[in-house]
Amino acid sequence: MHIERIAVRNFRLLHDVELGLDAATTVIVGRNNSGKTSLADVIRKFLGDKPSFLLHDFSSASYDRFCAALKAHQNGKPDEEIRALLPAIEMRVTVKYDPTIPEFGPLGDFIIDFDEAVDTALIVGRYALKGGAISALFDGHLEAEFAEDEGSIQEGQRLALFRDLFLRLPQLYALEWHAEDPGDPSNIKVVDGSAVRGLIDCQFINAQRGLDGTGSRESDVLAGVLEGLFASASLLTAEGEQRDIAESLERAVAEIQLTIDKDFKEQLQRLMPTIQSFGFPGLDGQELQTETSLDVQRLLSNNTKVRYKGYSNVDLPESYNGLGIRNLLMILFQIVGFYRRFRAQPEAPIVQLIFIEEPEAHLHPQMQEVFIRQLGDIAKRLRGEDPALWPVQFVVSTHSSHIANETPFSTIRYFIAGSKDQPVGVRCTTIKDLGKGLPSLTDAGASFLHQYLTLTRCDLFFADKAILIEGTTERILVPEILRKLDAERIKVGARQEIRAQYITLLEVGGAYAYLFEPLLKFLELKTLIVTDLDAVRPEKIGKTTKFVKRPVYLSKTTSNATLKRWFGKRPTPADLIAMPDADKVKEHIRIAYQLPETAGANCGRTFEDAFIFANPTLFSIKGVTDNAKADWAFDYVGNLKKSSFALRFATRSKDWTPPRYVSEGLDWLVGVPALADIDPNLALIAAAALAPQPDIPHDQDEEERRHE
Repeated sequence: MHIERIAVRNFRLLHDVELGLDAATTVIVGRNNSGKTSLADVIRKFLGDKPSFLLHDFSSASYDRFCAALKAHQNGKPDEEIRALLPAIEMRVTVKYDPTIPEFGPLGDFIIDFDEAVDTALIVGRYALKGGAISALFDGHLEAEFAEDEGSIQEGQRLALFRDLFLRLPQLYALEWHAEDPGDPSNIKVVDGSAVRGLIDCQFINAQRGLDGTGSRESDVLAGVLEGLFASASLLTAEGEQRDIAESLERAVAEIQLTIDKDFKEQLQRLMPTIQSFGFPGLDGQELQTETSLDVQRLLSNNTKVRYKGYSNVDLPESYNGLGIRNLLMILFQIVGFYRRFRAQPEAPIVQLIFIEEPEAHLHPQMQEVFIRQLGDIAKRLRGEDPALWPVQFVVSTHSSHIANETPFSTIRYFIAGSKDQPVGVRCTTIKDLGKGLPSLTDAGASFLHQYLTLTRCDLFFADKAILIEGTTERILVPEILRKLDAERIKVGARQEIRAQYITLLEVGGAYAYLFEPLLKFLELKTLIVTDLDAVRPEKIGKTTKFVKRPVYLSKTTSNATLKRWFGKRPTPADLIAMPDADKVKEHIRIAYQLPETAGANCGRTFEDAFIFANPTLFSIKGVTDNAKADWAFDYVGNLKKSSFALRFATRSKDWTPPRYVSEGLDWLVGVPALADIDPNLALIAAAALAPQPDIPHDQDEEERRHE
């Protein structure tokens, strides 16, 4: 059995998403603020002992539904219609199982259709308005509060509504669970939240693990984890070996306790003559006794430290080791603790779902790669060969290109937040499954991309924009060109520096750039492909005809595979030069190649000779005519050491002009700021939360329950 997918609606950025889970390990990647943390938060809230939500937790895209429900209430619509308009935070968990097994365990209560052809169970949690609470939710908002234009609610009254909702939702909304027939949504069975928590054991290793030790007090985080391991071993239901260890430790402490009791009694007897001189014990004859009580748990908590063996028997504190090693040990100890607590449960859940947030913290790249490779082996080492002993699924969220690129495409889930089909500024997350979302990518293409990502450690999964380039010269000079463009944009008052945008640079070459097109489209990543014209012409050499490099004015076509695939033919240099800008853009990808610096002039076939044409005064160009100058530049570049050429203009000579085709392409790429507009709905909710709150009648018992 395993969790096949989790669907979430109306929670923060997760307005309407579905996440498919790998049976072993799922890796979540994406840009900042794309909803990755929200996924762990919503599961934590639904499966926690005391689930609670606030107005902030509803997706921004769902706020208008509160207004629509209010309007329906004011117009006297039936409760069923109003309730259908009100948003509810919902989580749907699909469990895959084998219908032929003799016992379903805790899952049996959630299986409605026992047809052997059905192999999934659906568990649904809804945080929705309680029955009969519509009037209480909208109390005080019965008068007409809508403008005449299309019935939209007025801004001031909208703020008043959300101010009241901010206070009322925790009292009037509640979480309910039910099992649902996967083939018939109307066939449901109400279940208790404790049954769901008994079905799925969800554990979290948070990104903030308290390892930094920034305060003056020594941080003994690992010792705290070991204390937890002992606690799980002390349970009556713990496995035999673990229980034996705990009992032996308890026996050792009991022996110490007896010794202390004996010593204390002897000391007390020596004090008795002095005590008796004060009239004790008197006529009652009461005697003093000592009793020592040592608690193993408290001993571990207050007195146990993790030490590293040092030179000459001087042991070093836990905090003296590097943060990377401590972080890795912390994660491993916690996983072992989760396993032992799972095994100690009287009736084990069907699966343990472990979220690991940003395991790369403080780990060097090689250690990050080893971690994700070995994560699956941890389960095998702990449970042995029988998966039923510990049915565990890991969900790893990361910003590490080393972890992401070490992971098979089939296990990667890409989170992206955008405003498609939403009002301006309102963002929602889309979750994309790399294993299923690249239908146009062949097995060979997928293999190439994965090998490239692994070898180059590129960060396509985390960037806001990308630039694909040809080779060494562009790799060195394009960042310098970005700095030059930055300076020019700041002069004219641009609101965002180019270098403040998350732009990744990939050296792929014209022969391979086209292979990235399916992935770039899938990631919805705004991308500039800077490639070469690579002008050639057919020439007879012996008995064969070959395409030979020649200056652009002498050439008949291009040898660049990306250009040929982009335009669907073998275009001539004249065709490419005359190509309108609109034809150079496909969705959010643009291609850029050499162009004449001025109309009618010659242009380069590579970056280097295009650079020469853009900066003729920096080179002693020989020749009277344009064609003669093109011949000279062609020969000059043919004998050029490209790295030296690039370093010269990147470090020593800074007074130069970027080639036209590069500048035009970069202007397109950086023309739209990477940062999104402010979400107006979130701004409204923030204002509602900060506004002075009126006293609202409420049930005293309910208020006390909320603060327990």
